[in-house]
Parts: sequence; C-alpha cells; structure tokens
Amino acid sequence: MARVTSTSSRRRIWLPFILVLIIVLCYRKSKRVQSYESPGWNVIDFQVKDYKSREEIYVADTAEEDFLDQHGTHRQPGHNHHGYHEYQAQIDAIRGRPAFQQQQLSYDALQDKIQQFIQWNRPSTDHWPAWHDYDDADYDPNRWEALDREYGYYLNNTVQELEHAGHKPEPYLPYPNYNSLAWRKKWHGQYKACEGPQGELLGEASTDDHVVHGYRTLVDNSPPETLGSAKVLGLDTSFCFDRYSRYSPYGMKDHNFGRSSRTRWDRMRWGALQEACLEKNAERYVPDGRTTMPLKPSKVMHDANDPLDEANKRRKDEKGARQYKSRTAILIRTWEGYEYKENDIQAIRALVTETSLLSGGEYQVFLFVNIKQREADIYNDDKIYRELLKQTVPAELRDMAILWTERVCEEWYPNVGDWQVYWMQFMPLQWFSKQHPEFDYVWNWETDARYIGNHYHFLEQISAFSKQIPRKHLWERNSRFFFPASWNGDYDAFLADTDEKILNASAMGLIDEPVWGPRPYAPFQYPLGPFPPTIAEEDNFEWGVGEEADLISLQPIWDPAETEWSYRNHVWNFIPEVRPHFSAENPNDDGFDHPGFPTIPRRTFINTVVRFSKRMLHIMHLENMQGRAMQAEMWPATVALHHGLKAVYAPHPIWTDRIWPAWYAEAVFNADDGIPARWSQQLDSPYNHDREANFGGWSWYYRSVFSHVLYRRWLGWKAKDWGWDADIARETEQEEKEALAEKLGKDVEELDDLRMCLPGMLLHPVKHVYEGADGG
Repeated sequence: MARVTSTSSRRRIWLPFILVLIIVLCYRKSKRVQSYESPGWNVIDFQVKDYKSREEIYVADTAEEDFLDQHGTHRQPGHNHHGYHEYQAQIDAIRGRPAFQQQQLSYDALQDKIQQFIQWNRPSTDHWPAWHDYDDADYDPNRWEALDREYGYYLNNTVQELEHAGHKPEPYLPYPNYNSLAWRKKWHGQYKACEGPQGELLGEASTDDHVVHGYRTLVDNSPPETLGSAKVLGLDTSFCFDRYSRYSPYGMKDHNFGRSSRTRWDRMRWGALQEACLEKNAERYVPDGRTTMPLKPSKVMHDANDPLDEANKRRKDEKGARQYKSRTAILIRTWEGYEYKENDIQAIRALVTETSLLSGGEYQVFLFVNIKQREADIYNDDKIYRELLKQTVPAELRDMAILWTERVCEEWYPNVGDWQVYWMQFMPLQWFSKQHPEFDYVWNWETDARYIGNHYHFLEQISAFSKQIPRKHLWERNSRFFFPASWNGDYDAFLADTDEKILNASAMGLIDEPVWGPRPYAPFQYPLGPFPPTIAEEDNFEWGVGEEADLISLQPIWDPAETEWSYRNHVWNFIPEVRPHFSAENPNDDGFDHPGFPTIPRRTFINTVVRFSKRMLHIMHLENMQGRAMQAEMWPATVALHHGLKAVYAPHPIWTDRIWPAWYAEAVFNADDGIPARWSQQLDSPYNHDREANFGGWSWYYRSVFSHVLYRRWLGWKAKDWGWDADIARETEQEEKEALAEKLGKDVEELDDLRMCLPGMLLHPVKHVYEGADGG
C-alpha cells in the first residue's frame, strides 16, 4: 500500500509540469509560422527533363533549418486533396465565427424568383442590348433600368442643407501623426513639411486655406454603398466634399476660397516640387531609394537581380529595428494627342499634393505618356524627346512626365510577338520598374478616374487592408462581391459563409481544391513566389497576414475559363507559337482558341487601376522574356496565380444609381450557375458581353454611365439625362427638390444651384470633363 501511495505522490508532483508542457505546445501551434520564400529570382523555367515536383523543389532548395518555424518546430511542405470528412473540422471552426444573416434560397428557388422578377413592361425604344431579345429568356440584363432611381446623391447632404444645420468646412488632413513618439519608434528619419505651389509649408495650421476642406456629414443622410464597404477598408465616412472645398486649392475658382487667383499655375513645376520634398525627407527612405533617376527614358535592361531588394530585406529582418518607409510610384496613363482639360489638371494637382507633397515623398506621381510615333527615337535623341514633350504635355506637368513608345516593349520582349498597348498594357510598367528600382510599388492610374476625397487616405487604407488579408481561400474569396445589405453589413459573416461554401464545394468535388501556394501551368515552370509554411488544413487563416500584397485590384479576381468573356482565350505562347493574330478583318481575333487552353490556369479582373509590387513586375518581366503573355487584365493575376504571389481584391465602396434589391444584386453579380463557390465564373457570368450591361449604373466600372453623370452634376454642370425613363426621373427629382426647399424654408428656385456634397468616392469612367461637353 505504501508503494502505491508513493507512486501516486510522484504522479501528483509531475502533474503541474505536464499541464504546463501541454499549454506551451498548444501555444506554439497557434502562433503564426513564417512563410518560406523562394531563393532567388534568376531561373524561371526548368527543362522538362529537369523537372521536380513542387514538394521536391521545396525540399531540395531549402536548408534543414528552413523547415523550422520561429519556435524551432518542424513543418513540412506540400498538400493533398482531402475528402469531405477531413474538411468537417474546418467547417465546424468556420461556423464558430459569426453566423450569416442572409436568408439563402436554393438555386432552383432563386431561378424561379428571378423569372417572376424579370417579367416587366419592356420599352420599345432603341437600346443595347435590345429590350425584347429577352422576352422569353431566363435572364434580362436590362431589368435593372426599371428599378427605382436614387436621388439622394443630388438632394441629400447638399452644402445648403449642411450650412442650414450649422456645419462649416474644416481642413481635411487624414495623415499619420508624423514625428510623434510612437511614429519615431517605428520609422527612420524625421517627417519634414514640404513646400506647396506658393512656397508655403503644407499641412501647417497657418496654411489651412491651402488644403482641401470637408463638411462633417449629416448622419444617415447619404445613399448607402451598394457593394464593398468603407468600414471594412477603414475609410473615413464622417466627411463629405463639394466641388469648391475639394478643388479650390487646385485651381477651381470660388469667392469662398480665394487661393486660385493668387497662384500662377502656368509657372508650377510639379516634378521639381516632388523632388525637393523627397530631398527634405531623404533620411526616411533607404539610401539607394532617396534619389529618383532622371526622367529621360532608356532602353538599357538592368540586371534582373536588384541588390537594393536584398538590402531592404535585411533591414526589415532586423528585429526591433526602425523601418525605412517604402516608396510608391503612381503612373497616370496618358498618350500623345490627349487633350488636357482644366479639370484633368486640377485632378493631377490634387493627386500630386495629397500623395507626394503632404506625405513627405512616400509617393511620387508621374505622367506616363505613350508616344504613338512608334519609331520616334526618344531614347537617344534629346531634341526629338524635348520636342515631343513640348507637343504632348502641358508646361506645368512636363518635368513629371516620362515618354515611352511600344518600340521599347518589342525590343525587350521580342518573343511575345505582339506589343500593342491595348493588349500588353503592363509591359511598359515592367520597363518603368526596371528603370526606377527605387520604388517598391507602382500604381497604374487612369486619366478618367476621379476620387472625391483624399487620395493618400484611400490608397493607404487599400494597402493596409490588403496587407492583413490571409492567403487561405484568398483566390476563391477574391471572386465574390460583398453586398452589405445581404449581411446586415457584417463582413465577418460574409467571409464565414464564403469559406464554408468553398470547403463544401471542394469536398464534394464541385470545384477544384482551394489554391494553396503556387499553381504553375506546366511542370517546367518554376514558381518564384513563397511556398506554404504548412498544409492548408493546419493553417488557421494565418499565412499571409502582415504580408504586403503583390497585386491589388479594385474589382474581383476571377477565373474566366468557363465564361463567355470575350478575351478569355487571348493567350500568347503558353503553347509554343500559338497566339492570336489580329487583322483589319478581325481586329480582336474573335474565336481564337486551342484545345490545350483548358489546362492553363487563368485569373482576370476588369479595369486596370491596380497596384503592383516590384516583385510582381519583375516576374511578369521574366515571363514576357520567355515569350508568354495574356490579354492585359488577365496577365497580372495569372502570373500571380502561377507563381504563388499574393493577389487581393480590395472591396472599396461602390454606389449605384438605382436601388437594387439585395437578393437580385447577389443573383446577378455573384451568379454561379448552380455550382457553389464559382461566383461569376460560369456561363451566367455578369462579365459576359450582354450581361455586362448590368454594370451601367455603377460608380466604378469601365462601361458605367452613372459615374460620368454623377461627377458632372457634382461639378455643377449639366449632365445628359439617360435611360428610357429620363422624363419620369426629372419630374420625380423636381418633386424631391420641392420637398427639400420646404424643409429648408426656401423657395425652390433658390435650390437651382444645389452644391452636392459627396463622401470619398472613386469614380470611373469620367470622360470629356469640361462644362461645354454634351454630358451624355
């Protein structure tokens, strides 16, 4: 008995130690594992005979210690397909997150509801797509035009109403608390205010009249976003901006903001202002990234390996060390023959001031000018370069302009076989990145994009959101629109539902296994991005959190292979010497296809306002050097997929001119043809040619009409009424205006010049922006 007692005592003594050990092991397992990065950027292809599986490559090219996480725990590469029962634990874990709010119909029930909804009195006017082509169809891309219009953009939160409520414009400077104690602990150097157009130091209290002002909005008085979310991205919605408070600092004349009359804009040199700002703040940036190279273009191809990248990586890896701030280039895409209107230049002044001058050089804005005279020797002949610069760019923008021609793309990438900017829009960005390696990131920006709000705030919040997104299910999540009304605004519930659908559909074999790491198109393609630190089932949405995105899109990223999107098969040389051929008779080579294309994984997005990392552009460059390419909007996302780079769709807020029922918006834009988790990627894709008409009332889509109308009216200009119900709409809006006049105690005639006050809102396209334009 004594012996038993002694043993029991020893067991009691060890029990606390065993419990502590279990807790420690659980803690280690829960910590984020550092991702493995592929060693080097030199080789992009293996010969077929040299091919090794991804797992074998990972093992062979990695030292033993690279398989240890930050706590010394071994981890193994690779992943396998698993059956339904092995996914159940993950599904249960997801269900532990907030329950979704949406009442979801079965696919058949949803189709029945759609059939009832699209029975309506179609007009008989000329229209594309033709109204009556859908009398007996199971969908109607024109049905949305009969939805109720939203007049709140024009009548709510007007300056008149805001001032009636006692609101006054306030300086709007949504910037970090530069030089604070917390800021200095994190960042190298000191922030120094930069000079503005009149030599004033921007951002100081004494120069408040030189910066954008905003009005604090009336709560719940603006039309809600239809899709995306300002809250999810951390965008400020407490201020709105009218045309004068937004653009007066940049040349729009108004008696309340007197700056414009004192500024000689024709004498401004925005390039010099940006360079001076960077020089003042040089200590904040890595030594080799402090001086921008000359704008004069060169055809010289620099070494593919940039030593600056390795130096930066070493600095970031130093634990506890203060960080150097990254630098981002913004390239405004323009071309020889473009006519710069006054508002174009005001928008460019705003972009330069808000992103570059007020941030102390964190961004630098360039006018990226396509010279259509393909053989013009702008690279070697200074006289030709200066003459073309003078002919194509307004004086105040010339020292921030970079001229280029398609010829440099042909010389750098001869194996592709086509270099038209329409198809190969990002080839010149790759060239720019090699000429300007001091930039860690590059935004491709369009002349017909406008942001009502502060550009710096928008771009920084987009970047911060993308950095915190995990890689697990990222490619699948990227394809789905978020409609807040379907989820009571709960983005976490939306993600939980998305993840559950992905896992269920994959387990049942309805979709491919979720992407986890690189997905090369062929055995000999060596992925250059990082490999997963563990198998997907062991990752709790941790891998990728805190990792900057290599690609940021402002529209979903989706698989076009099973859709009828027009350009899904515009693929160059993935199958040797198989590529489109364009002619006067068939300028788009419609119908181009090949039996081998279904084996090539692809992704695409619509619109070319996107952000690239230097690594992303480098790998695109290497692929083009091999002769491989795809249609412009399909190229970056596909390269990211093949090489395992981090690509993120940032769901910025988008508004619509009609009030869409949430269920119908979901049914149209997240259509899946009855295959769960294949949002917008089947034969009922909203990106198909005729179905794309559904985007006509969006604030951000290349085929939208609403963005143009909204912006003109915000500027106080006439906008051509559009839509079959335009006459009814004018009458209804007049009735709404009369009700507002009564509310404010004014005669309705006093509201003929209502000054709209809109929140931070990204608009595209906005074309022909001058008062005398038709406005249609």
